[in-house]
Amino acid sequence: MEERELFALLERAGDAAFAVDQQGLIRYWSSKAQELLGFRTEQVLLKNCAEVLAGTDEVGAAVCCRECHVLEIARRNGTVAAYDLKAATAGGGHKWLNMSILVARLRRGRPCLVVHLMRDVDRRKQTELLTREILVSVGRLTGQEADDILRRGSSPAPTPDLTARERAILQLVSLGCGPKQIGENLHISPATARNHIQHILGKLGCHTRLEAAMKAMRERLI
Repeated sequence: MEERELFALLERAGDAAFAVDQQGLIRYWSSKAQELLGFRTEQVLLKNCAEVLAGTDEVGAAVCCRECHVLEIARRNGTVAAYDLKAATAGGGHKWLNMSILVARLRRGRPCLVVHLMRDVDRRKQTELLTREILVSVGRLTGQEADDILRRGSSPAPTPDLTARERAILQLVSLGCGPKQIGENLHISPATARNHIQHILGKLGCHTRLEAAMKAMRERLI
């Protein structure tokens, strides 16, 4: 696929979209992306996407940075789970987005582009955060922590008490390695690697490898 073909396809997509090169520089910004965040193409083209979006997670920790973890995983194996991101808007505000990542491999030896598909989940996210604020207030009245209330009726919250082997596997996960690559690096079978990954996700309270890698970096577990 040529760049122009990819960009034409993205322009017809239902979601807002932009594409970055391997250095994180924006090479394409769709009209729907402009409508969603307010930035015009001429404002963002060839700028680092981290500077434009300035994305953070629910606790305000930076997700978008020049050493982008999402971009690194996409470059290594092309598989990144969808995730929520609080992104900057052109008007100086913020908007919650759900992001999907695709790696577009171009013809003629051209470097791949990392495509970001964005959809507005601001209302859903604001509702979730408001619910949490209410639970915090309830917790003050009842003497319970908000997390305790949220966990009621569910399994106990996992704790990040990782073994040395699990930390080694988490380090490889953060580099974008899958079970096969982890097995080759640590001389274990892919099935064993998958089992370790599931145990790690359980301990960290995460649903995806990407979420676990981000949490590990944020909390300096590796």
